[in-house]
Amino acid sequence: MSKIMKTYGILFVILLSLALVAGCGGGDKKPSAANGAKVIEIKLAHSSPAVNDRLELACQAFKKHVEEKTKGKVKVTTYPNSQLGGEREQLEGLQMGTIQMAALSSGPLPGIFPQIMVFDLPYLFGTQKAAYTVLDGPVGKEILELMRAKTGVRGLVWGENGFRHFTNSVRTISTPADMQGLKIRTMENPAHMAIVKALGGSPTPMAFNEVYSALQQKTIDGQENPISLIVSMRFYEAQKYLTLDGHVYNPYLLLINDKFYSGLSDDVKKAIEEGAAIWRKVEREENNKQIKAGMDKLKAAGVVITELTPDQLKAFREATKSVYDTIGKKEVGEQLLNKVVKAVQEAESKK
Repeated sequence: MSKIMKTYGILFVILLSLALVAGCGGGDKKPSAANGAKVIEIKLAHSSPAVNDRLELACQAFKKHVEEKTKGKVKVTTYPNSQLGGEREQLEGLQMGTIQMAALSSGPLPGIFPQIMVFDLPYLFGTQKAAYTVLDGPVGKEILELMRAKTGVRGLVWGENGFRHFTNSVRTISTPADMQGLKIRTMENPAHMAIVKALGGSPTPMAFNEVYSALQQKTIDGQENPISLIVSMRFYEAQKYLTLDGHVYNPYLLLINDKFYSGLSDDVKKAIEEGAAIWRKVEREENNKQIKAGMDKLKAAGVVITELTPDQLKAFREATKSVYDTIGKKEVGEQLLNKVVKAVQEAESKK
C-alpha cells in the first residue's frame, strides 16, 4: 500500500510542476512583437462615423504607418463613432491616460485650456490656405506647447474640421435678424455659444452624438457644422436650409497623453510623429473631397443653400464683434489674441 501511495505522490508532484509551468506561460500572456518584446497598445478615439468619413480614414493611415514602422512593436486600435464616449469623455480619458490618443475638434478643450478659443472667434479666417499657414506655423506650435504644459495633453498636429455653417428647419438665414429666436445646437464651447447669442439665436450646447435625434424630434431648430459632417451625420435629412457663412474655421487636433508619449523610446516617438504628419495630410485631403461631394449631395437632396454676398457677410461680422471682447480678450488673453490676429492678417495678405 505504501508503495502505491509513494507512486501517486510522485505523479502528483510531476503533474503539479507541469501545471505551474503552464500557468507561468499561459492565458494572461500579453501580445508580443516579432522580437518577443511586449507590444505597446494605443487606443485612438474619435466621434466621427466609422465609414465614409475623413477622420477614420486618416486614423487608419496613422495606424498603418506606426505599426509598419515599429515592426509590430506598437498596435493601434481605432474607436470611431463615440465608442469610448463623446468628445468630452474622450478628453477626460486622454488626461487620465485610460485613452492614449484621440482625434478631437476644439469643442471640449476650452474647459481645460481656454486659450484654444482663439481659433473659435467669429470670421477670423477668410481662407483655408491662411488657416493652414497659421496652424502649421510658429503660432500654431506655440499654442500646442502652451496646451501641453497646462493640461498634460500633447497636440501632435492640427487637422481640419472645416468652416462651420448654419443649418435650420425653419427659414432661410441671410441676415443676422433671421437668426432671431432660433434654437441652434452648438458644441460645449463658450465661443460658439457667444456667436449664436450675438446673432440673436438661442445657443443650445449638446453632445455630438445626440444632435441627429434632436433635429428629428425638433427639440432644436438647427445646428452649425462643416459640410463634411452635415452630410456624413445626415443632418440634412432633418434640415431644409443651409447658410454658407463660414463663421468659424474649426480644426481637428491629433492628441496624445504626454506622460505616455514621454515614456516611449525615440524610435517609437519618431514613428508616431511621422504618422501624425501622414494623418494631417490624409485628413485634410479627404475633408476637401467630402466638402465637394457633400455640396453635390445637399443640392440633390433639395436643401435650400444660401451663399452670402460680401455685404451680407459684413453684417454678420459686425454683429459678432463683441465676441472678440467677451471671449478673445477675457478668456484667450489680449497678448495671444493680438499675436494670432497679426499672423492671420499676414497669411491672408500672401497670394
